[in-house]
Parts: sequence; structure tokens; C-alpha cells
Amino acid sequence: MKNSLFISALFFSLLSFAQVKQADTYKMIKYDSSYGITMYEKLNFYLGGDSVRYDKKGYSASGWYEDYYDGGQVLHKGYYVEGHLKVYKNFYEHGQLEREFKSEFNKATLSTFFGNGKPHAQIEYLAGNVIKETDYFENGQIEFTEEYDKDGVYIKREFYYENGKPQSILALVDAKKKLFSSKEYFVNGNIKEEGQIHYSKAIGDFQKEGKWLVYNEQGKVVAEQFFSKGEMSNENKF
Repeated sequence: MKNSLFISALFFSLLSFAQVKQADTYKMIKYDSSYGITMYEKLNFYLGGDSVRYDKKGYSASGWYEDYYDGGQVLHKGYYVEGHLKVYKNFYEHGQLEREFKSEFNKATLSTFFGNGKPHAQIEYLAGNVIKETDYFENGQIEFTEEYDKDGVYIKREFYYENGKPQSILALVDAKKKLFSSKEYFVNGNIKEEGQIHYSKAIGDFQKEGKWLVYNEQGKVVAEQFFSKGEMSNENKF
């Protein structure tokens, strides 16, 4: 058992100090480069975890806990209530912060980082549902950003190429009719196609509607297409 004191302002500025009650040593930590150190997610009740952490005496963990890599480097710092994580940070073996989770009432945020310290993802939750997410390439450019309404339907969705230019942009234009403007882009930044799509709750997917314009890589219109419920009814090529 290793005991230590650490400044809990890492998690909440309202708390001054926290006593680490237990420390476990992990000889091997395997994690996927796309998802990171996820072994503690099963203890995060807010994110759907259904596991409970117990202390050395077999009671549900309560208070601050710290875990370590085999070499002594900090792997995890977390605050537990009845065995479930409420606030925590995970670290790469070289000391860089890998993720940070904070929750308060019905809101929560999760931030993850690449090994070089640049952001990997930032996710905001409301009542357990994702309302906003932004993911990044390792070079620091945004890969995609999404926002949802309370029913889990997109308000906007933007994807980018690694060079920073837009790949696709979806934006809500009529909430009542569930209509969105949609644009696709070539890697050079020129628009590829644009039009409107409708979100069909019945099929849980988007369908092209009305007039769409199709462009070549030089930015010239090469076709106009007409859709109804995702099916093309007519096409004019130029």
C-alpha cells in the first residue's frame, strides 16, 4: 500500500487536500491508441459502467484512490463514492495526462489527450447523454465536431481533413421539419456537392431531399439532382 497526499485542485478547487486510501500496482497496461486507457470506464456509473471498486477490507471504495504503474509512475487518481468513480485522471507511463473526467449533478465532461499532450477528444454530457463532442488529429487539427439535441438528433456535424480543410458540414436549418443543409468538400477545399437532407425518425437516418448540386474539383457545377425521401427522381448533367 502506498499512501500520499496530493492537491485535489486537480479535480475540484473547492477541496483543499485529499487522502489517498489505497494504491494498486499494474505491471502491464494495454490500451488502444484510438480509445486510450479505458479500464476504469467500467467503474464510471455516469457513463454506463456497472462495476464496483472495493477496498482491501472488501467494502465499496470511498474517497480518493491512486494507482501506479509497475515502475512507480502514477496511472490513476480518482474520487470514489460507493465504489463508483465521480472524478478522475489517468496518466500515460511517461507522466502525460491521458484523460480527465468531471461530473456535477446531471452534467459531465470527459477530455482525453494524445501522448504528446495535444487534445484527443472533448465530450460534454447532459443527463448521461452526449450533447457535444470534438475529436482531434494528432497534429492538433479538428477531425470532427458534433452537437446533439436532447433527443440525440444532430444540431450540427462537421468533419475535417487532416490538413484542416472541411470534409463535410451538416447544419440544422428547420428543427420542426428536421431539415439540414449538407455540404461535402474535396480535399483541396472546393465544394463537392450541396443540398438539403431530412432526418427520418422512422428509419433513424438521413435522406436527401429536393435539389442538389454536384461540382468537380475545380469548383464547376457538373450536375443538378432532385431527390424525394432519399431517392433521385431526376438528374441534369452539364
